[in-house]
Amino acid sequence: MRKVLGWIFNGWVLAALLLLLLLALVWVIGPLVAVADWRPLEGENARWVATAVVVAVAAAIVGWRTWRARSGNEKVVQQLMAAPAGPAADGESADLAAVRARFEGALQMLRSARFSGPAGAAPRRWQRLTQRLSGRYLYELPWYLFIGAPGSGKTTALRNAGLQFPLAAQMGEQAVRGVGGTRNCDWWFTDRAVLIDTAGRFTTQDSDQATDRSTWNGFLALLRTSRPRQPLNGVLVTASLSDLIGKGSADRARHAQTVRQRLQELHEQLGIRLPIYLLVTKCDLMAGFGDTYATLDKEQRATPWGFTFPLEVAAAWQQEFGPQFDALLQRLDAGLVDRLQSEADPQRRQRIYGFPGQFASLRAPLQEFVEQVFSPSPFEADPLLRGVYFVSGTQEGTPIDRVLGAVARRYQLEQAVLPPQQGSGRSYFLQRLLTEVVFAEHGVAGTRRGWERRRGALVIGGYALVALLASVVIGAWVLSWRENRGYVETVGARVDTVRQLVQETPNRPTPDLTPILGALEATRELAAAADSGKDVPWSLGFGLYQGAKLDGAARAAYERMLVDAMLPRLALRVEEQLRSLDQPESHYEALKAYLMMYDPQRFDAGALKAHIEADWDVRLGREMTTEQRERLSSHLDRLLAQGPAVSPLPQDKALVDATRARLAAVPLPQRVYNRLRQQGLGAQFPEFTVVNKGGGNAALVFTRASGQPLTRGVPGLFSYDGYHKGFQSVVGDVTRQLAEEQTWVLGIEATDSVGASAMLASGRLVDDVRRIYLNEYRDTWKTFIADVRLQPVTSIAQSIEKTRFLAAPDNPLVPLLRAMSRETTLLAGQGAVEAVTQQARGAAEAVQSRVLGALGARRPTTGAPASRIESIVDDEFAGLRRMVTAPEGGRAPIEGVVARLGELQVLLTAVDSALKGGAAPPPSPLPNQLKAEAANTAEPVRSILDSLGSASSRVGLMQLRETLSREVRTQVGEFCTQATAGRYPFDATSPRDVTQADFAALFGPGGKFDQMQQRLAPFIDTSTRPWSFRAVEGTPLGTDVGTLPQFQRAAVIRETFFAGGSAVPSTRLEFKAVEMDTELREFTLDVDGQLVRYAHGPQIPALVQWPGPRGTGVVRVMVQPAGGTGMVNDGPWALFRLFERVKLQPGPSPEKFRATFEIDGRKAVFDVTASSVRNPFRLPELRSFACPNGL
Repeated sequence: MRKVLGWIFNGWVLAALLLLLLLALVWVIGPLVAVADWRPLEGENARWVATAVVVAVAAAIVGWRTWRARSGNEKVVQQLMAAPAGPAADGESADLAAVRARFEGALQMLRSARFSGPAGAAPRRWQRLTQRLSGRYLYELPWYLFIGAPGSGKTTALRNAGLQFPLAAQMGEQAVRGVGGTRNCDWWFTDRAVLIDTAGRFTTQDSDQATDRSTWNGFLALLRTSRPRQPLNGVLVTASLSDLIGKGSADRARHAQTVRQRLQELHEQLGIRLPIYLLVTKCDLMAGFGDTYATLDKEQRATPWGFTFPLEVAAAWQQEFGPQFDALLQRLDAGLVDRLQSEADPQRRQRIYGFPGQFASLRAPLQEFVEQVFSPSPFEADPLLRGVYFVSGTQEGTPIDRVLGAVARRYQLEQAVLPPQQGSGRSYFLQRLLTEVVFAEHGVAGTRRGWERRRGALVIGGYALVALLASVVIGAWVLSWRENRGYVETVGARVDTVRQLVQETPNRPTPDLTPILGALEATRELAAAADSGKDVPWSLGFGLYQGAKLDGAARAAYERMLVDAMLPRLALRVEEQLRSLDQPESHYEALKAYLMMYDPQRFDAGALKAHIEADWDVRLGREMTTEQRERLSSHLDRLLAQGPAVSPLPQDKALVDATRARLAAVPLPQRVYNRLRQQGLGAQFPEFTVVNKGGGNAALVFTRASGQPLTRGVPGLFSYDGYHKGFQSVVGDVTRQLAEEQTWVLGIEATDSVGASAMLASGRLVDDVRRIYLNEYRDTWKTFIADVRLQPVTSIAQSIEKTRFLAAPDNPLVPLLRAMSRETTLLAGQGAVEAVTQQARGAAEAVQSRVLGALGARRPTTGAPASRIESIVDDEFAGLRRMVTAPEGGRAPIEGVVARLGELQVLLTAVDSALKGGAAPPPSPLPNQLKAEAANTAEPVRSILDSLGSASSRVGLMQLRETLSREVRTQVGEFCTQATAGRYPFDATSPRDVTQADFAALFGPGGKFDQMQQRLAPFIDTSTRPWSFRAVEGTPLGTDVGTLPQFQRAAVIRETFFAGGSAVPSTRLEFKAVEMDTELREFTLDVDGQLVRYAHGPQIPALVQWPGPRGTGVVRVMVQPAGGTGMVNDGPWALFRLFERVKLQPGPSPEKFRATFEIDGRKAVFDVTASSVRNPFRLPELRSFACPNGL
C-alpha cells in the first residue's frame, strides 16, 4: 500500500494528472468560455492550438526545472573542485588540500548522478525509470555535517547506520565511506542525503590550532560557496559516553565550550540557523546495555532511542530535557521485570537489573554538557537543539559500571572489572533516527540571510511585475471596453449618417455613378475594419473588439448597395454606349458586356471589368480625380467578387437586336482587330522614341514637327517584336475566340458560324486581320518618320554644333535610322522566322481542323502561299532600308551622308572664322549640293539634309548681318546717341542744341552716316521706298528692323543741309513782306547782323544766310512802336527756334511758305523762299530721325 501511495503521490504522476486535467478543461470547458460574445476556444482548431500551447508550456517548465537542477548540480561540483589541489597553493594548508583531493574523484561521477529513495522490490527497469523521473541531483539532496571530538564514534555511527550508498559499487567503499579514525573529512553520498564526516580535530583544534582553524574555516567557505542558498540542512553533534562519564567536570566544560564555538562559527560563517541533533554515541559502554537489548530484533534496533524537543517553543530543551530523560527511565523500569524473567544467566540478569541505574547516572553529566553547549546567550545566536539521542554503532571495548565503581570508591572496595564486549556488528537506534527524524526535517533549516534578502527582492520584484502586468491587463481591458463602447456609439452615429445619406441619394435610373459614390464610400467605411483588420487600433483589441460583428452587417449592406445601386447604373451606361454613335469599334465589347450582365453562364468578371474601366478611362478622365477613380475601381472589384453580376433592370432586347444588326455590318476581321487594340496588345513592348534609339545626343539635334516630345513615339505594338512576339502570338486565338462567341454575342446562326470557321481554317480570316494591322503599322511609321526634324538653326554656332553632332562617330542619326529600318523590316531573318511560322501554322491548322470537325465542316486545302503580307510595311520603307544597308564590299549610303556632313562642318567653321576676322566668308557650293542630294534620299534624311543646306546658306548672311550690325552700333549709333539725344532740333522741347560740328560729323559728306552708307551699299537697295536689303547669292540679308529708314532719313538731311557738298550745314532764305498791321510803323528781323526791314513801303525781298556772318548766333525781331520785349533767340539753331514760334503756312511750292510774326497782338506777314525744295524748316525726316542701334 505504501508503494502504491508512493507511486500515486509521485511528483511526475501528479504533474501528468494536472496536465491531463488542464487538457480536459480546454476541450470540455473551453468552448463554454466567452469574453463578451467572443468564444476563443469554440473552434476545434483553436482548441488544438491551446492544447499545443499547454503541452509546450509544461514541457518548457519541466525542461527549465531539469536544466536548473543540472546546472545547480554542475555548479556545486565546479565549486567543490575549484580550489587548488596541491599543497603549493598559496593560502591553503596541506590538510585542506588533502580534503579536496579526497573527493575530487567522487565529484566527477556526481556530475550526472541522480538519487532516489529506496527501490524496494520493484524490477530493475522500473528502478531506473523511477530514478530518472523522480531522482534528485547532488545539489538537491539535504546535506548534514557530523562534528565531534576525535574517537567520538562519528564514522562508526555512519558506517553502521544501515544507510544505502548507491555509488559505492562504482567508486569503491573507501572513496565513499572513508577510513575509520581518519583525520580527514569523508563524504557519504546516500540515497537520501549527503553526510559530511569531519575529522575530530576540526572540532577540538588541539593538535595544531592554527592549521586546524584554517582548515575548518576553509571547509566552511567551501560549503558556503557550493550551496549559497542552504549550505547545510542540519548538524549532528556526537558526544561519546566515555567523554561524558569518563572525564571530569573541567574537561567536559572545555569540550562543551569547543563544540559551542564550532556551532557558533557554523552559524556566523554560513549565515543560517541549523537544527542540531545531539548523538550520545558508544552507549554500549554502559554496563548492561548489551544484555538489556540483546533480544531486540532488527526493526526494534532501528527505532530511535531518545527524545525530540518541540520545534514551536524556543529553547524547549530547558523545560523538556528532564521530563524526557525521566520518561526514558520509566520505560526502562517498566520493561525491566519482563526482561529479567526472560534472561536465565545470573550474571547477565545482574547487569540487566543494574542498567536503569547506569542510565540514570548519565543524566547529570549529560544535562550539564547540554546546558554548556546550548544555553542561550545575549551575545550569541541561540542554537536550535532538536533532540538528544542515544546510539551505539558497534559493541567494542570494556563496559563501564559507574554504580559499582562509585560504591567501591566510597567504601574502598576493590572494583570489579567487567569482561570486554565482542563486536556483534549490530547498530542500535541509528537507522530510523537518521531516516525518519533527521532526514525528515531537512526543511527545518532556514536559508542564508543574504540569499533570502536577494530572493525576497526577486520575489517582491516578481510580485510587483505580476501586479504591474495585471494592472496593465486590467487597464488595457478597461481602455478596450471604453474604446469599444465609443466605437459602437460612433458606428451607430455613422449608421444614422449613412442611412440619411443613402436616403438622400437619388435612386432614379441613370448611368451617372457620381451621385452614389459618396453613399458607397460611407457604406464601405462601416465595413472597412473587417477588410483590413491589421489597421484596427490596438486600443480596441485585447479580446473585446466588436468590429467583426458590426462590420458583418455593414458589409452585407454595402454588398446590397453595390447590387441595387451600382450595378443598374453600370448596365445603363453600357446601354448608353450601345445607343451612342461615338467609338463604334467599342460597340462589340459593349454588347458582350451587356449580355454577360444578363446571362450568368456567360459571365466573365475579368472581361466585364476590363470593358467598364476602359470606358471610365475615356469618359471620367476629367470628371473625377485620380483618388475618386481608384475608389470607384475598388467598388467595382467588390461587386464582381460576389459572383455573376446580374442586373436587376430588364434587358432592352430591341437595343440588343439593333446593335447586333449594326455590328453584323462590321467585318469580322475589323472586329477582331478592334478587340486586340482594346485589350492593350503591345503594352508589354517598349515604345520606340528618338531619345531611346538615337542616344543622349538625339535631344540636342532632333525635334518633332508636330510638337510632340522626343520621349513619345511609336507604340510598342507597331514594332518588330510587337508584331512577331505580340500580334502574331495572339491574333489566331482572338480570331478564333470571336468566331466562336459571335453565335451568342451577335446571335449569328450556326451555318454562318461554320462559314466563319471555314475562313479561319483557311487562314484568310487571320490574314485579313493582319492586313488591317499592317496597314496601320505602315501609316503610323510614315507619320512618325515624317515628323522627325532637325532642330531650327538660328546662328552659325548652332549650325556648327548640329553638324558636329551628326558627323561624329557616335552621331545619333545612324543608330536612329538603323533602328527605324529594323522596326520597319518585318521579313528580316526569314530562315528562322519562316521555320517558326511554319510550326505555328501547322499547330494552328491542327486546332482549326478539330474545331471544324466539331462543327461538321472540312478544312479546305490551299496551294502555295502567296507573297508575304508583311511586304505592306517592308515595301513602303525600302528606301530607308537601302540607306542603312551596305552593299557587298561597300559601305552604307548613310555613311556617305555622314561624311558630307563632316565636310559641311569644316565649311561652317571656316565661314565662322572669316566672319569673326572681318573677312568675306569663303564661297562653296556644298550647301546647295546638300539640298540637291536631299531630294534623292528617304525620310527623315531628306528633310535633315534640306534643313542643313538651307540653314548653311542662311548662316553666312546672318553672321554678315551681325557683323554689319555691330559696326553700325559702334561706328554710328554710339556717337549719334551722344551727339543728338535730348538736343535740338531732334528734340523740339530741349533747351540744348546739337553743335554744328557734331551735326556735320554725323550727316555731312564723308560723315559717319555717309561712310556707313557706303559700307552698306552692296547690301542695301536704295531704289525701293523704303530702302530694303539686297539678295546676296539669292538669299536676302534679312528683314529690316527699323535701321534702314534712319539711313534713308540721314541721306535726306545730308542733301538738305549740305547742298553742294558743303562741309557745314547751311541754307539761304529770301524774305518778302506781304502785309503788316497799321499799328506798326516798322518791323525789323536781325539774323546775326543780317537785317530784314519793312515800314509800309515797297515790298523789296531781303536775303538771309544761315548761319550768319558774325557767328554770334543771335536772332532778334523788333517793331516800332515798341510795345513789348519782341522776339529774341540765340544759339546755332536760333533761326530754327524762331520759326518754332512763328505761324508757318505752306506755300504754292515746296520751297515756299508764309511766316506770320505776331508781337503783342500785332502781326507782320512775310513770304519765305528757301534755297531748295527740301525746306529745312518743314523737314519731317529731321523730326522722325532716331539713332540706329544695329542693323
